[in-house]
Amino acid sequence: MDSLDSVFTLIKTFAIILAVVVLYNLGALSFTERVRDYATLRVLGFHHGELRSLASRENITTTLIGWLAGIPAGWWFLGQYVGLFSTDRASYLPSISTASLAIASAITIVFAMTATLLLTRRIKGIDMTSALKGVE
Repeated sequence: MDSLDSVFTLIKTFAIILAVVVLYNLGALSFTERVRDYATLRVLGFHHGELRSLASRENITTTLIGWLAGIPAGWWFLGQYVGLFSTDRASYLPSISTASLAIASAITIVFAMTATLLLTRRIKGIDMTSALKGVE
């Protein structure tokens, strides 16, 4: 079991890196797809703060849904993964402590909010003319 600790540590490290990359890329994709919407709302009289608030609420909602869906999906994945190591001599059962769930949740929420802050700052830099070109 001690030999597997380094493998589990490596998997945890890559999971954190993957979470950071996925959260930022999803936020960037969402922002890119909504640039025209933000420009339209800006032309209609919305202020930068209101647009940032709207983008933040959207990202928080997406994060909450992903977090809620990710917990059972992670539990299922852990069961499948731990099952690969079970043999006739040793049987392993999936186990998630409250502390590890809290740490994983905190990492997810902190990086999602960081990505939201980084991306909503870009609202001020939207070029209204080019964003609204081609609107039919």
